[in-house]
Amino acid sequence: MSTPASTATPVDRTLLRDRDFLLFAGGQGASTLGDALSKTALPLLVLALTGSGLHMGVIAMLSALPMVVLGLPAGAWADRFDRRRMMLWSDVGRTLLVGAVPLAVVLGVPVLPVLYAIAVPVGVLYAVFEAACLSCVPSLVGRDRLGEANSLLSIGNALGYIAGPALAGVLVTGIGGAGTLGVDALTFAVSAATLMLIRRPLQTVREHAPAPMRRQVLEGFRFIAGHRLLRAALLYWAAVTFFTSPIIICATYFIREDLGWSPGVLGTIIAVYAVGAILGAVLASRIKEGSVAVMCAGTVLGSVALLVLSGTESLPLALGVVLIAGGGESLSAIVYSTLRARLIPDELLGRVTTTAQVAAFSLKPLSVLVAGIALEATSGSVTLAVIGLSCIAISIAFAGFGRRLSAAPEAAFPVTLTPEEVAP
Repeated sequence: MSTPASTATPVDRTLLRDRDFLLFAGGQGASTLGDALSKTALPLLVLALTGSGLHMGVIAMLSALPMVVLGLPAGAWADRFDRRRMMLWSDVGRTLLVGAVPLAVVLGVPVLPVLYAIAVPVGVLYAVFEAACLSCVPSLVGRDRLGEANSLLSIGNALGYIAGPALAGVLVTGIGGAGTLGVDALTFAVSAATLMLIRRPLQTVREHAPAPMRRQVLEGFRFIAGHRLLRAALLYWAAVTFFTSPIIICATYFIREDLGWSPGVLGTIIAVYAVGAILGAVLASRIKEGSVAVMCAGTVLGSVALLVLSGTESLPLALGVVLIAGGGESLSAIVYSTLRARLIPDELLGRVTTTAQVAAFSLKPLSVLVAGIALEATSGSVTLAVIGLSCIAISIAFAGFGRRLSAAPEAAFPVTLTPEEVAP
């Protein structure tokens, strides 16, 4: 079903002058700033409380598990229910849960059990939010503006990661890791407020009642099964994500434990990475169609930089390579998301997108747990090197195969299921 003209941004109008898009981007930018604070402060907090890379990996694993379990039904919910309300209540819930960490400090409650207690609920709300958020962008801006929208959103995200780590270094020193997580909780409230101000619908109007949940989920699977390029890109990204998911905790361990650098240096390194991500997003905005070759090249560039980082003890060299890593990985991620969104019709967008997310993140709990064990058994340097080498090998192997699929005509494959196919 096509997006009504009244709900999409006119092609000749820049998104930088579109009120609803700017509200959406601003809310997500605030949330990203909070995420940057959290991703810097949380590993430092766990490390300060336990001194253990394994605890870092276990908490990350618990946060990732809900996406594996709820990703598919959440995608169907995003096609079935109001996406704005799904995001709004997810933000409200995360405000309360993450806010419990600084509250525990005020009340004198041990913080580590609180971190374990909120990990799964926060992961549940993240899964619901992501299903709705990833599905609403085409309806918000129109499919002709997907590349521009994804690039601008990525730039906003990168700006959050420039300010966030540096701010986190100051906040962790001044108010501690738990207090810094309290600031993260406030950013979820800002995101919720912007969602309430958006006037434009975040999904197309349905002419028929939604199909039963089982049928919706199976139709999403059917579409992926019948689209060779989408299926191959999904599997590629799942493999890359398996290795890159624990980068933050591995880099934190490497910088703090292997090299002995301060939290302020860690924040600076993450901020420089975000500058590189902005440069990659600007480059990606010039690419109108998703390209398998560019996607793989971006991953290889970022992985080579990560490999160099794992072997350096020089801060200037580390800053240079993380700038390159940020650019390559941002370029790859934007091209992938644009390619994926262009291949999926709006009425299937929630289901197929979250199926792709589940495929990408289904092994994340195992990935971060293995990374935590590897950090304990070896070092941050060795673990980062293995991540970089693995992503290079996967990208080189996929590049030629993906190009052949892009050039081949797509076979017809029916999406709508018969009652017999839906029945148990």
